[in-house]
Amino acid sequence: MLMGLSGFAGLGYQIVWTEQFAVWLGQDIVAVLAVVAAVFGGLGLGGYACARPIAASLRPTRWYAGCELVIGLWGLLLASVLPSANAALAALTGPQPSALWQWSVAFLGPFLLLLPATCAMGATLPAIERVVQLPGRRPLPSRRQGQRQRAVANAIGGLYAANTFGAVLGVLASAFVLVPWLGLAHTARVCVAMNLVSAAGVLLLARPRQRAGGAAGGAAAAPPPPAALCGSRASPASPAGRRVLATLAITGALGL
Repeated sequence: MLMGLSGFAGLGYQIVWTEQFAVWLGQDIVAVLAVVAAVFGGLGLGGYACARPIAASLRPTRWYAGCELVIGLWGLLLASVLPSANAALAALTGPQPSALWQWSVAFLGPFLLLLPATCAMGATLPAIERVVQLPGRRPLPSRRQGQRQRAVANAIGGLYAANTFGAVLGVLASAFVLVPWLGLAHTARVCVAMNLVSAAGVLLLARPRQRAGGAAGGAAAAPPPPAALCGSRASPASPAGRRVLATLAITGALGL
């Protein structure tokens, strides 16, 4: 449910930001291109920059809650400052810009303005993966490690699916219900509320796990980070790792 709310908010913001940037850019299609590029660029940077510290963390719920809090607070700030930012970007573009200058400002402006929120969005998936990976401090027998890794993989797939379905609902509800009914600024505030609920909810869910860990004495070693579970051959610096990254980059390009 929390991942669904997070996905709803993420794509709800995207609808709001696209409409707000269209006021400055003059066309919806240019705003769509600029916002989609900014969102996916931020997602990639956030996932890359935060994956390693999150993987080493024994408190990933705090990472996830912190990311949701950053998204919500930055979304709340943008709801107030984007009209002024649009005016400043329009003045920076000028009345008769060259094509290179116009497109540079059109893409870099939204990218930089949205970067704190989109980076935090990108860090939520590795954070929730680590949350699932650390169900408690109680050690497991070695024969159950394989079963546990399969269960973690299935859980991550389910969480990603819930996040994606929430995003679909966010697009439909924002475009056809919330924006016509509430307007852009209040729609953004609804998304902010969902981020705050997600942040609070994951911290509440973590409390029973922390108590269970304390009851077990907290002496058991934490599971290895995701990179270690994949084996050394999956390192991004290895030939196999580079092939995986290239494949993912190609499929991402084709998908978008």
